[in-house]
Amino acid sequence: MHKNAIIRISGIVQGVGFRPFIYRIAKKHKIKGYVKNLGDAGIEILAEGDIEAFVRDVGEKKPANAHIDNLSIELIKSEKKFTDFQITKSGGTGYGGSIPADTAVCNRCLKELRSRKNRRHLYPLITCTDCGPRFTTLDHIPLDRDNTSFKDFPPCRECRREYKNPEDRRFHAQTIACPVCGPRYSLVDKEGKEIPNPVDSAVKKLKEGGILAIKGIGGMHLACLTSRDDILEELRNRLRRPQQPFSIMATQEMVEGFTGVSREEIGLLSSKERPIVVLRKSIDYRLSDLISPGLHNIGVMLPYTALHHLLFGGIDEPLVMTSANVHGEPMITGDEDIFKYKTADYYLLHNLEIINRCDDSVIKLVNGKSAFIRRSRGFVPVPIKVGLDKNVLALGAEINNTFCLLRDGNAVLSQHIGNTQRAATLEFMENTIGRFLEMMPTRIDLIACDLHPTFNTSRLAKELGREMGIPVVRVQHHHAHLASLLAEHHLEGVVGICCDGVGYGEDGRPWGGEVISSKNGVFKRQGHLREQRMPGGDTAAYYPARMVAGILYGRLSVGELVKTLEPLYFKHGSQEVQVVVKQLENDVNVQWTTSAGRVLDAVSALLGVCQYRSYEGEPAMKLEAAAIGGKEIDFPVKVEDNVLNTTLIVERVLELRDSHPLKDIAFSAQRALAEGLALIAVDVAEKNTIDTIGVSGGVAYNNLIVRTIAEYVREKGFRFVQNESVPCGDGGISFGQAVYAVIRKD
Repeated sequence: MHKNAIIRISGIVQGVGFRPFIYRIAKKHKIKGYVKNLGDAGIEILAEGDIEAFVRDVGEKKPANAHIDNLSIELIKSEKKFTDFQITKSGGTGYGGSIPADTAVCNRCLKELRSRKNRRHLYPLITCTDCGPRFTTLDHIPLDRDNTSFKDFPPCRECRREYKNPEDRRFHAQTIACPVCGPRYSLVDKEGKEIPNPVDSAVKKLKEGGILAIKGIGGMHLACLTSRDDILEELRNRLRRPQQPFSIMATQEMVEGFTGVSREEIGLLSSKERPIVVLRKSIDYRLSDLISPGLHNIGVMLPYTALHHLLFGGIDEPLVMTSANVHGEPMITGDEDIFKYKTADYYLLHNLEIINRCDDSVIKLVNGKSAFIRRSRGFVPVPIKVGLDKNVLALGAEINNTFCLLRDGNAVLSQHIGNTQRAATLEFMENTIGRFLEMMPTRIDLIACDLHPTFNTSRLAKELGREMGIPVVRVQHHHAHLASLLAEHHLEGVVGICCDGVGYGEDGRPWGGEVISSKNGVFKRQGHLREQRMPGGDTAAYYPARMVAGILYGRLSVGELVKTLEPLYFKHGSQEVQVVVKQLENDVNVQWTTSAGRVLDAVSALLGVCQYRSYEGEPAMKLEAAAIGGKEIDFPVKVEDNVLNTTLIVERVLELRDSHPLKDIAFSAQRALAEGLALIAVDVAEKNTIDTIGVSGGVAYNNLIVRTIAEYVREKGFRFVQNESVPCGDGGISFGQAVYAVIRKD
């Protein structure tokens, strides 16, 4: 079949060695013509010759990091006759494409890194067409070198020779570099004085107990030894993170020594994305308790750049490798900023600009499934196919935020943004939205945001809607969680157990323990946890003893309540206890909430597990850890009118805490909460003839709760689903908002 054709391909086809691949396949099949990058991240091929086998090989033998969404063939009559096949200058548009994510250094590059005979021996920024930074270095598309931060490093003669050689692995590699012409690392001290032999000296400083700032692919980390409590305490003091767990980096052999890592978790750890994976500590765990205080698990990642591998060539223990930014603010990318924070003793920095900052991704296995805690480096901006016909910009919630661009049936989530209550983070979000719309030009039909009227993201949505003349859809927080499940699993209907710390409810009150149905585009709140008092409003989210007071008020006499509260932590001691009780008696500054997170906080405080929340979700996370190895005790699960009475659960904790093992109480209280929610969900599903029940929201990271719900639901004959492609926490809210804005009918 001898034909001339224009072939246009969309998907992840730029920055992944796709044009060199097309060139080689074309040569194999004696195809004449050209291949070029398009300005919308797609690929165009003009092919003269027998294209049938050629096109089949394109689909079946594409590069490992490539993904084809669409391939169209237009038969043409070409007046111009080509004598060869070539890679030509980029330009034009087709059907659109996707931008590749950063990937870990590949094994072939590592082999070169370690070979004394290779000219890239020990070069810490080695990459090829199959690996290295992509999204983080990209200024705009098409993904050619001049559109990336590598434009500042003109290739040397040897690199140009490799770039032009079809037989070379770096043929048309846009990130091609070497020690002669490429970016390089330097090591400096606090005063900015340069230290010779940067990598070897960095290893030495780490071994001596130094805290290093290390500039990586998407931002900066702080690194130190894990074997020295004095260093870990100093790092916590400098970062003002008294309890928040540190992520660590280790080799696979090390990981197997201090965690109970499974085969599936090894697969996640060693994938090309190299996320942080939250692993359960082994029985004989010997690392410092200061790494993840009070938790049964630890966040671990394998080395993912050549520099990391070089560091571990001289260090035989895991390293703390934690984000260098202030919690909630954007990851640090600039040298000036890292010096400003004064958190490190030494600074290992490279001179390649990070254009798009990108935090490490974090994954945890929940109920045997991968759950994104943070979907960022390695996964962003790879799209998620949803098949919806409108283009939507959704701005997410407020904390742990992302935004989402729904375009051409695909959802593109942003990298982790952070806490948009902070001015720097909100500015980062606005700039990144602009960059996404520039890299992926889209005619926006709708803007979506949270229902909460005072969120900065809601205000930004209103401003953008006014500027663009586009309608703004305000989406209730838990409806967005449910919509994310619907779209991810391509469901027609679902009953969702959507539980977290807080979400602005349709009645203006803080929700957080909801059973919601969705069928035929109609979302309806069908059940929830009992409303509980929050004395002091949001203050109760930081001081869980206040939730104990609110839940038990009216169930105990004032004297009994004070006696129960006195041993618990209140910032101002017994004086504050009296103030809180007066607030409750006079109903002053008392909110009501259905939050599951606040109930778990109360149980955590009452058991002495966690009495102050220094980071998001801390009391509940430590309560989950406290339940490890626990056995079930009888707990009341009382549901009336699809409302679960959580007061009885907390009362039972108080009743048992002096007579039963803490782990048994923690285990049973969480199971009771889960069983009650599952009971409501099954009832709703049966009455609405819906065959699928799912969980979403921050509580869906709790393995004990999710597993309990899943078991109950399946026993009753229903399908069970949970978020796997997007975060079930607030990092997935923007995705749900975008979906809801399109499918809603209520």
